[in-house]
Amino acid sequence: MAELQQLQEFEIPTGREALRGNHSALLRVADYCEDNYVQMVNMHMEKVARREIGTLATVQRLSPGQKVIAPESLPPLTPYCRRPLNFGCLDDIGHGIKDLSTQLSRTGTLSRKSIKAPATPASTTLGRPPRIPEPVQLPVVPDAPQSSPRGWWVGCGYKVPGPSSRGFRRQPLLSLPATELPLPLDLPPPPPLEVEDLGLPPPPPPGFGSDEPSWVPEAYLEKVVTLYPYTRQKDNELSFSEGTVICVTRRYSDGWCEGVCSEGTGFFPGNYVEPSS
Repeated sequence: MAELQQLQEFEIPTGREALRGNHSALLRVADYCEDNYVQMVNMHMEKVARREIGTLATVQRLSPGQKVIAPESLPPLTPYCRRPLNFGCLDDIGHGIKDLSTQLSRTGTLSRKSIKAPATPASTTLGRPPRIPEPVQLPVVPDAPQSSPRGWWVGCGYKVPGPSSRGFRRQPLLSLPATELPLPLDLPPPPPLEVEDLGLPPPPPPGFGSDEPSWVPEAYLEKVVTLYPYTRQKDNELSFSEGTVICVTRRYSDGWCEGVCSEGTGFFPGNYVEPSS
């Protein structure tokens, strides 16, 4: 009983206190070791980093030497030779010159600014006063020499009235310059007729004549009908609506035409019209 009492009163409490002290001591040792080891690792890393920085910051002494080495011998220069300039070598690069004929064949339209008109006399420039159409003179076919009253009239200096041209009008395709055919040199002698024997030609029958309006010229190439409305941009151009009838008096190589309509005389684009049936 005495030993049990001694254990309960003395040895057990003493051992408990010793265990508590050892536990606290171990905690302090662990904290100390952790702090010291972590600090040593950080110091080692800092030393290594400073060593690297010192290596980079150290002045590097390079061996003296010539950096730029001159060539031993210069290449021979080619002598200058004047060559003609080729102005079309860069036409296919970027936005160069384009074939306007191909572009117009695709689109079917004409542009007054993009197409350069060929060299024509000063009267054919669009920006100048309106051109006055020249009258078309058809060549006169001489009659065979014969003894008729007509020969007597020619010999006497009178002008024989020709057939009336009001019944129909020939539409030539192009405006041709007037040509004069040489008259025969040897004329037959006029017959002995009196002026009073020749009567005036008979008057035309009723209803003989054209029903065209008064603005239609006597000579023109063809009649066309407008497909689209057009508003003139210059004073010498025509303004018309769709379905307007225009008499073409002249055509130009740049696609523009000159004609007469009920509004007046002027220029208009040729791709806005079609021949009238």
